[in-house]
Amino acid sequence: MARRFFCLLLCLGGLSAAPAHAAAPVLLTTALERWHVGEGEWAFTQQTRVYHSDGTLKEERIERYDPSLPDSQRWRLVELNGQPPTEAQKATVDTRKNAKPRRKTGKGPADLLDLEHASLVGDSPKTARFKIAFRPDVSHFVDLDEVEVVVAVDKESGTISGVGATLREPMRVLLGLARITNLDVDLHLAMVDEGSPHEENDIQSGSTARVKISKLGRPVEYDWSDFKRVPAFAGP
Repeated sequence: MARRFFCLLLCLGGLSAAPAHAAAPVLLTTALERWHVGEGEWAFTQQTRVYHSDGTLKEERIERYDPSLPDSQRWRLVELNGQPPTEAQKATVDTRKNAKPRRKTGKGPADLLDLEHASLVGDSPKTARFKIAFRPDVSHFVDLDEVEVVVAVDKESGTISGVGATLREPMRVLLGLARITNLDVDLHLAMVDEGSPHEENDIQSGSTARVKISKLGRPVEYDWSDFKRVPAFAGP
């Protein structure tokens, strides 16, 4: 479940180059096209808090995900319940996480976001902010009508300077067995240093994303931070 929504986050934060809709705002579509997500993937730190049904904390994990590493090494347990993990704990958790197949998002913004109906919600001499809904053909998988996405574009550089997403109302997933009760994405972007092998924006320090899920009445919280663009693993 968490992986599915982080894939969604990557599409929002990654905003890969994709064919623009004819009626989409030119400034917005040009900024999206300049961000070449295909040249790399995102490493991140994930904090997971699992609660009992009475609201008390059951388990807290901090893990690092690095897709530039082989499948058997991409997830690494950093901390368990506020303490450095033992070798046995690391072996158990890392083996379980790394045994799952590596997944690709496979979709760009034109596949997920309704760029054709993006609306300008903020305009200043420096920045234009666009509110974008999800495409109707995406929402039949998960009810995304309650998710509000805002993309900020720096007018001078013509690049994306921020991506935000919030949840207006809780939404049901997993055939109604779970609810997403909170979604908060706050990504700040800046051009990489001159001379970098990439020519796209990078996510700045301090950017965060959070999802809170209630599964059969038991809350689980996921926080993502410390994003870093890395080359995709080139091995088999």
